[in-house]
Amino acid sequence: MSPMFLCGLALAGAKLPEDAIGRAPGLITADEPSKLDLSNCELAVLSACDTNVGDRRAGQGVASLRKALQMAGARPVITSLWKMPDEATKELMLDFYRRLWVEKEPKHQALWEAKSKLREAKDDRGAPKYTTRDWAAWVLTGNPD
Repeated sequence: MSPMFLCGLALAGAKLPEDAIGRAPGLITADEPSKLDLSNCELAVLSACDTNVGDRRAGQGVASLRKALQMAGARPVITSLWKMPDEATKELMLDFYRRLWVEKEPKHQALWEAKSKLREAKDDRGAPKYTTRDWAAWVLTGNPD
């Protein structure tokens, strides 16, 4: 079995019963987006947990959602390497998109600055609000231009 069938996304409806030919509604494997034409995609962001994690097979590398999007032609892709808290992810993504769309920062710089903001955030007592694990999972791969 191709490793691209061993990773994917669970969407709305993923817990519904299989259809008449055995497909699970709401589930897509990495194989499906890899066949799309994303050559005009300027940025793909998978802001869920573990979206850069995949299955490694000898001679085939690591199959992941990131790889699927890049196989389909998406130039830069932002994914995560592990699970992060929802609040940290929300704060990072809001700041990232503000920097990207409002301030017109380059993609790599917008992500770096958003991660830096979380890294420097303090709580009411002046202690770090987030740990390294809360912001460091986000990676931009591919050509960021």
